[in-house]
Formats: sequence, structure tokens, C-alpha cells
Amino acid sequence: MARKRVSRRSALKAGVTAGAAMFAAAPAIAQNAQGGRRFRAFVRHGTTAGVEELRLRPLEPRQVLVRTQATAPCYTIVAASLATTPAQQAQVPNHCGFGVVEDVGAMVRRVQKGDRVVVAGTSQCGVCFQCLHGNPDYCQFTFGGDVWSPYAEMSDGTPVFAAAGVGGLAELMVTLEDYCCPVFTDLPATELTLLGDQLTSGFSAGHSAMRFEPGSNVVVFGAGPVGVGVIQAGKVLGAGQVIAIDPVRYRRDFALKMGATTVLDPAVDPDTLVDRIRELCKAPTDRKLAGGHTYTKQGFAAAARGADFAVECAGLQVFPPRVEAQPDPTGVLPVKQAWECTRMGGHVMLMGLVRQDVSFPGVSLALLGRTIHPGQQGGLHMMRDLPRMIRLMEKGRIDAKSMITRTYSIDATRQAIQDCADRTIMIGVVTYS
Repeated sequence: MARKRVSRRSALKAGVTAGAAMFAAAPAIAQNAQGGRRFRAFVRHGTTAGVEELRLRPLEPRQVLVRTQATAPCYTIVAASLATTPAQQAQVPNHCGFGVVEDVGAMVRRVQKGDRVVVAGTSQCGVCFQCLHGNPDYCQFTFGGDVWSPYAEMSDGTPVFAAAGVGGLAELMVTLEDYCCPVFTDLPATELTLLGDQLTSGFSAGHSAMRFEPGSNVVVFGAGPVGVGVIQAGKVLGAGQVIAIDPVRYRRDFALKMGATTVLDPAVDPDTLVDRIRELCKAPTDRKLAGGHTYTKQGFAAAARGADFAVECAGLQVFPPRVEAQPDPTGVLPVKQAWECTRMGGHVMLMGLVRQDVSFPGVSLALLGRTIHPGQQGGLHMMRDLPRMIRLMEKGRIDAKSMITRTYSIDATRQAIQDCADRTIMIGVVTYS
């Protein structure tokens, strides 16, 4: 039987028709059919801030679409979120969250549809210069990748951007896979979302960057969400004492419940605060040849006594709080006190975001051997550290649940941010159905 001859044009036409049919039957990931999907988000636009309905744009090849389950607004966003000065662009605030992957771009490898993921405030690509040199807490997709394209638009076509490439205060997050850490646990979303920033940043200060030693003296300036993370690191890693310093009474009380051994009010005679800390950190003997140290209030002998590890996470007071105000709203004073109360050869981490220059004595910088650690998420190595923290949470060693004061619906997002600004809560979590 003779074969029927098929022209090249006919073959190409048949192939195109078959390919179109396959594409039509393919899943949304192949078609990138998420574009146009509607969702709700808290948007800062012009001089307004509130919940808006947005329209999703198509995913880019390395982007991940996450259906948000819970997000904890961070104190660092309150100024931009509640300010009355015009915003330069429409933006969804918050740099972290937790949810379930609904779709991925064609080049994504780390996560897949259905994964539960922590979307962290710091990326970890694993291949940029910083990641390859052991510093994924400075991954260049965090610091060098801050030019983001809009991922959604408002009803009038106004492009909407995700703050820090995450935009956590929305029913949907679109972010690079480098910000996503898949987690394999049945812990509640409200607790896991704290691993995106506040709890993780504080815990990492003692676990990842400085590595608190058993029996050591740890001092924490600021007993807010990040400070409580530091306190829990001190407890888990066996610090001899954890001294928490905060002007807000309910936070001092809470710090004791979470593992602090001593609490101090910095508003009570701030001129003597450093001396009080040094006294609490004194050695059991003043015999230097027996491992102790002498002490005077001046010179090198003063710096012989003090904290082994000091973590400053008080930061700037953005708005006047509805609770006790901090002695120095600029946040400069606790930075200097953290430096001064650290012993010779000790370690100090500066986590608070202070908006002005801070000076230190040149001789002390040169000769006293104190190591200053930058506080970028406490030195977090996301893909390495978050699974460890989850295991500690599962065993009850890290307590995230007690840190959550209140949960909010998406319609109450502005109130959640306001309560955070007022410092009337430890942590508020916005949940999404």
C-alpha cells in the first residue's frame, strides 16, 4: 500500500495544532494562568492605607506564588504603613509571612506546589558572592536585589509592588524562591510565621552569629518580640543568666516568664545602668590569679567586668507608645550602653535600627577586644537554621505560641499595625482564610 505523502507545511501545521491542544490542557503553571487572579491586600497608596482588591500579574520564571495563611507585622514597617506623607508607589507592606505554595515559575527548584513555606525577611540563594563566602544573611538577592517589578495592579491599573520583594500583608504573596524555606511540620501557621522575622532574628543572634556559651552572662536591651527571641536562645543554649532591659512593665514581666533571670528598667537612674549590669556579671572572686577580676569604675579594670554577650534590640521609637516610653527615643543610648556593659573580649550585637550616627571611644575600639556583630536577622542561615528551630518548637524548647498576644482578620490589618506601633501587644498575627 503506497504511503500518503505529507507536505512539510502540513506537518508543521499539524504540530502547531497538537501543541496548542496540549497547552490548553496543561496545568496553570505551564500556561502561567495566574495572571488576572483577584485577591485582597493591605495597600499603602498615596496618603491612604487600607485593604484593597488587586489583580495579579503573571509570574516570572523564578517567582513563587504563596497563599498566605498568617503574617506578623514588624515594628520596622509601622512608619511607612501608617504615615500620612504620600507614598512614592503603591505597596503591600511587610517583609515576611507564612503560607502554602500555589504555583511556581518555570525555573523554580526549591519548592513545589502544596509545600508549606516560611517566607523570610532575608533571602538565601546559595550561589551569590555572599552566600558562597558563608554569609547568606547578606545574600545579594536581599541587598542587591531590591529593585522589584510590580506583581499586581489596582482596579485602575496602578502597579502594586511588594515591600522587600515579599509583601506579606496580603492573601497572596509573590516572591523569589530564594526567600522561601519549605517546612515539613504540622505546627500552626500562626506560630510558624514568627520564623520569618521577629522570633528567628532574636534566636539567631545567640544561636547563629554569636553562639551563646553555657554559663555565660547575656544582656538583652529591649524585651519586645526580637528581644524575647534572644532570651529564648539564652535559655536553650544554657546561659548562666539572661538580663533583660525594657521600660515597659508588662514586657519585663513577660521576659521573666520566657527565661530571663533578671529584668531592669532603663528609666530608673539610667546613669547607673551600666554599673548595675557589671555588678550582676561580676566573677565569684576578685582574685585574678584564681580566675577572677578586680573592679574599678575607671580604666581597663572597669571593662574586666561585664556581659559576655550583649544584644541591643531596643531600636528607634517611631511613634509615642501607649505604654511606658523609652528613655531615649532615638535609640542611641541603648546602643552605647550595650557597648559599655560588655566586658573586654566580649561580644555585642547591634540589631536596633537607629537613624543616626553613633560614636564609640577610639581607644576602647582598638584595645578592649570587644567584637561588634551586625544584627542583620541575627546572622540567620535560613535553610540551615529554620529546620533546627522547628524541631525545638516541636519539642517545646522554643515557645512561639506564648508570644502571640492577638490575632486579626485581614480587614483589621491596620489595627494590627497600630497596636504594634503602640507597643500594647507583644506580637499580633494577621490570619487569612
